Amino acid sequence: MRRVPAFRPGWYLLLAVIVYAVVVTLLLRGSQARVRELRSQAPPAASSAVAPSGGSSGAAPAARTAPPATVKVASGAVQAPPGLWFPLPGAQVPKNTADLPGAPRAYRHGVSQGFDFVGGDAGIPIAYGQPVIAAASGEIMRADTNYVEMTPAAWKQLLNDVGTNGATASQLDELRGRQIWERLPDGRVLRYGFLSGVRDGIRQGIQVYRGEVIGYVGNSGTGDGVAQTTLHPRLHFEIWQDGSYFGDGLSPDEVRMKAASLFAGP
Repeated sequence: MRRVPAFRPGWYLLLAVIVYAVVVTLLLRGSQARVRELRSQAPPAASSAVAPSGGSSGAAPAARTAPPATVKVASGAVQAPPGLWFPLPGAQVPKNTADLPGAPRAYRHGVSQGFDFVGGDAGIPIAYGQPVIAAASGEIMRADTNYVEMTPAAWKQLLNDVGTNGATASQLDELRGRQIWERLPDGRVLRYGFLSGVRDGIRQGIQVYRGEVIGYVGNSGTGDGVAQTTLHPRLHFEIWQDGSYFGDGLSPDEVRMKAASLFAGP
């Protein structure tokens, strides 16, 4: 009588490999089918041309398409979260009290009217020429495409004037350097300052969407900008409503608490 040969260890390994290959193949086919289904239901992606730092070149801007408010997937529609985005993606509320709205500015006998995002305090590196995005969808009120930096003599005189008498509204405007102002549908106005440039195509009267690149980090309006250097880049960001800036009259802890619900990302 012939004996049936016993299974050898190598046969078990071969059988396991075959079973694993069959399972993986079935899973991959199912995954690919799912991807094709989602792609067929998703809207086309938005496109946004990004110009290099340094302001508008005068060339015709590329077509700008705002992304839809919702994105359809197989299970329904996902609504984008409300609230402002940080104008620098990945940033956080500054840790340093001096970089918060309401922080004292002794050199001009006043206080800061916005957030200052600087390297080492905003949770991300801050580089000269880094893209700045619209924190919300709205209308551009002002875009300083033809900004000219102050001369050293004018800068020195400005510091002397604000150090003696405090800063007027027009002097504060000079101290913010190159700016973009944006009006939101609810009436709030966002001010982006210290910019090194305005993205091509961004101009007064156009609509921008939340997350769209509108300008670039710089140091305009500061001593470093006047000296024509790229040192100490930063972004100054103010939120105004009904004649008051966000954080007016609040303590640093109160500013942080309110900012936690003000910003939704990204």
